[in-house]
Amino acid sequence: MAIKKIEMNNLSFGDLIELKIDSQIFNGEFIKEEEKIAVIKLKSGYDIAIPKDSITDIKIIEKAEKVEKTQKENKNEINDPDITIITTGGTISSKIDYKTGGVSPSVDSDYYFKISPDLEKQGKISIVNLMKKLSENMLPSDWIKIAKEAKNSISNGSKGIIVTSGTDTMHFASSALSFLLNPLSVPVVFTGSQRSTDRGSTDASTNLLLSAFTANNFPGGESVICMHANLNDEYNYILRGNKARKMHTERRDAFRPINIEPLGKVHISGKINELSPDIIPKNDNTKFNNKLDDNVKLIYSYPSMGGDIIDYYIDNKVHGIVIAATGFGNLPLEDKTIINSLKKAEKAGVPIVITPQTIYGSTNKFVYSTLREISKFDNIIYVGDMTTETAFVKLMFALGNSKKLEEVKKVMSINLAGEIKERSKINEFLI
Repeated sequence: MAIKKIEMNNLSFGDLIELKIDSQIFNGEFIKEEEKIAVIKLKSGYDIAIPKDSITDIKIIEKAEKVEKTQKENKNEINDPDITIITTGGTISSKIDYKTGGVSPSVDSDYYFKISPDLEKQGKISIVNLMKKLSENMLPSDWIKIAKEAKNSISNGSKGIIVTSGTDTMHFASSALSFLLNPLSVPVVFTGSQRSTDRGSTDASTNLLLSAFTANNFPGGESVICMHANLNDEYNYILRGNKARKMHTERRDAFRPINIEPLGKVHISGKINELSPDIIPKNDNTKFNNKLDDNVKLIYSYPSMGGDIIDYYIDNKVHGIVIAATGFGNLPLEDKTIINSLKKAEKAGVPIVITPQTIYGSTNKFVYSTLREISKFDNIIYVGDMTTETAFVKLMFALGNSKKLEEVKKVMSINLAGEIKERSKINEFLI
């Protein structure tokens, strides 16, 4: 016989319960009930959904402690917070939708304190639920909203900012904030999770806590990413936001530094080891620049590529193009249409930025004859060891502030926020 609805209504979040389905018994914490299912968290850490009409018995083993309502429930009203957490969605803010089986960004701010209880011990924390977007749906206008909210929070006294977001395009967003908020008086720490919060293997709890340590104690004034350094929970890397990249679809340690060593390690104990002498120090004043031109396109060079794709964008009045080229910045010039297309882009005054699709290493326009042929055009810009994603975002920033080709070339060629390094070290490859 199925359990009566009134008995289910007596359950509260966190109650330790025993459910029986025929002869099978499940023990765990009660999470919630929906129209046809009850959700419990097993001891393994995984959530399961059980059809209510299949439950034959239920026992409350131990009632959850009632937590007094505190200021936590109105995080936006906290004055002079130590840390502001700006939530934007992504896996770290997601749970399984048991009706569809998919994961969607749907948790409220209090949930962060439930999955990472020690977070509350890191000082006064204000949580701003800015948006609920999966990172693949993020737009440049969303990066501006995040930067604006961070600037407002810093002006209101926050000593550190955490931005929780999806990981797929986190390195685009962290790059964008390195230009939109420059200089910075506090660290802006991007974090997320590779596994949703209702999975036993979730990395959300560790990433949140270690990001709070970073927001409180990291000496740099820059946009950084704080994610797992390896498959364990011992420490995270602190990575420069515009010199990092997501390098794996699912591993906890998916984010790696590119052409640079990690800025630091933050341990589960709270200790921070500074690993780089190039940490950008905090500045007394944070400046916010809200100009991004999103009419920029990204092309991946490939064998047999012709100039038609460049022509298409020029004909459609694109403002800038980034090409992830092969090797030191080569394009397949055997197809003469590419040269004609580069001439067309030059005549239209459209800047074309060349980055290495090798990910590691630097472009060099002087090595091969093809490179010299490409670089003779006035609108071609080689950007050294800048990552493709950072160059894409920086070109938006440059064009947002000036449409003059010479000004764009100048901005793209200078080091604004640590995005360009003159020389790489041997040990910086595949860290």
